Amino acid sequence: MTSRLLPLARRIQLRSFHISCARASEKVIFLDDQALKHLVPLSELPEGNTGPVIRSSKEAEFGCKRIGCVTLPQDLIHNVKRLIDRHPDKRLIRTDALRLYEALRSTARFPNEDQKSKPSYKKKDIDTGNDALPEAKVITYGPREAVAYAAGVMPATFASITNVLSELHHRLSDFHPRSILDFGTGPGTGLWAAKQTFTEINAMTGVDISEDMLRVAEALGEHHIPATFQRHLTYDPLLPGHDLVLSAYTLGDIGSLALQESTVMQLWQQTSDVLVLIERGTPVGFSTIARARQWILDHEQNAHVVAPCPHDRPCPLLFSEFARPRKFWCHFSQRVQRPNFLMKTKHSKNNTEDSKYSYVILRKGPRPMQQEDNMETQAYTWPRLIQPPLKKNKHVVMDTCASNGAIQRMVIAKSQGKVEYRDARKSAWGDAFPHPSKNKVVTRFEPVPLLDELASSS
Repeated sequence: MTSRLLPLARRIQLRSFHISCARASEKVIFLDDQALKHLVPLSELPEGNTGPVIRSSKEAEFGCKRIGCVTLPQDLIHNVKRLIDRHPDKRLIRTDALRLYEALRSTARFPNEDQKSKPSYKKKDIDTGNDALPEAKVITYGPREAVAYAAGVMPATFASITNVLSELHHRLSDFHPRSILDFGTGPGTGLWAAKQTFTEINAMTGVDISEDMLRVAEALGEHHIPATFQRHLTYDPLLPGHDLVLSAYTLGDIGSLALQESTVMQLWQQTSDVLVLIERGTPVGFSTIARARQWILDHEQNAHVVAPCPHDRPCPLLFSEFARPRKFWCHFSQRVQRPNFLMKTKHSKNNTEDSKYSYVILRKGPRPMQQEDNMETQAYTWPRLIQPPLKKNKHVVMDTCASNGAIQRMVIAKSQGKVEYRDARKSAWGDAFPHPSKNKVVTRFEPVPLLDELASSS
């Protein structure tokens, strides 16, 4: 009896309500008490053999950069709303925010793009710059501009900083910062993101030239992130450096390449372990990050790049002979949920936006050696997806920055393997991809020779 009822038990679902006579098309099976005693619970039935389930590899999960849509902390949202409520005329906040947006757009691209020559990896080009910096509309951050920045710009910057610091926390298991220096802190955006990512931080310092910005940062961080704020960057060689030094959306406001280099080297002196530089994801922002990265690598032998580059050679997207930094540059994207105050400032009905950014994470010490049993050191050489992958029929096309300093296009076909193909299908812009391609790799930009290699060849 049980063997005959076993298949039947898979199809029967007993319901506790009366079946309407009008639904005559449904098939109803009535069982008496004797038959119900012989039914086997569904939980005790043997499961069918569905075969192995292909999941993403651990390496692909480790190289994943996605963190989902970023949401601002509720305490920060509450403090910004309180700051806006104290403003005497809320309509001026949107007017001031529009001026900030226009000033940021004015520095998005290089001027006279068709007339400027391409930069190359030579000492004079890095020091003086082959590209003229755009003439930015200078914004003096007074009390009105500081409030407008917090209400209209800060959420996007918070999202990109959170993504970069989350990657840093994920990639370096031995990095537990106790102190942080946020250069160009503005309303304390970097301090909020760092405190949310690294809970062990107990000493925070924010530096900004605008006193009104520092007042806003103190107001937003009151009772939540106690920090020390100052207007100028000071350095004492007798004092220990900061475990984490952050400069987000600040270097681009410096109108001279010489001052940019001086600032970057001062920040490196303040660093005892990790330096994080972030700029807007525009051609100018990318060029600023690439030059700052090269300044440190040229002057400091005891330094290496953690992310996003899998190498310490000059950036091929800026210094290569065939580079087109105005059309093809390295940047990434992070989505953020717009708080209500930002939607009102922008007069927007969409509650999300994408923040584009360029960044580099540099650490003191030699580049870690490869270890077969250590995924963390292996990830240093995994190619980085610098553009969204093209997912075609039975193959995925990826543009990556390779460990040899070249920009390569690799194809992962379905025939390469189930795990490799699934990892490629699930990959996204910004991920570090762990699998090499069995197909021929096409080099789009050759590696840039180092200065000593150029000297030896000449």
